[in-house]
Amino acid sequence: MLSEWLPFGFLGRPHGVTGEIAFEPFNRAAGRVLPTPLDVRLIRGDNVRAASVVACRPVHAGLLLRFAGIDTRDGVAALGGHALSVPRKILSPLVNGEFYIEDVVGCDAVKADGTPIGHVTGTFWNGAQDVLTIVGEDGAERLVPAVASCIHSFDPHARRLVVEYHE
Repeated sequence: MLSEWLPFGFLGRPHGVTGEIAFEPFNRAAGRVLPTPLDVRLIRGDNVRAASVVACRPVHAGLLLRFAGIDTRDGVAALGGHALSVPRKILSPLVNGEFYIEDVVGCDAVKADGTPIGHVTGTFWNGAQDVLTIVGEDGAERLVPAVASCIHSFDPHARRLVVEYHE
């Protein structure tokens, strides 16, 4: 089952003295301003906390956010470094062949001929693209770039990812 919440970016440093905080979305190219008010989740390690974004405005390096009940620099400084997740329902519908990288975690990975490769245990950003961590039955870890030439298809209902990569 796909998660109702998707990671959207990271909170940075406070901005000014009235409770605004810098926010860097994972997809800067989208130029998206979050709708407000918006209930979100703030995550740091195993700690998850609910919050509400009440204002959002674009700046050259991302966005500035303001949260309900926080109107001081010191108050918002405690949020720096938290990941921010948004409800899946506010995001634009995906076109055929697109998927959110978060959705492949937990899927079985197979080659195009159906040969099992392993299980997707996580993803990370290497500075150029997302990378899948796939652990095989033998315990071997494979790192596969999440790019069109390596990912042939993804079936979210079957929880199956078809990949081809060079060893």
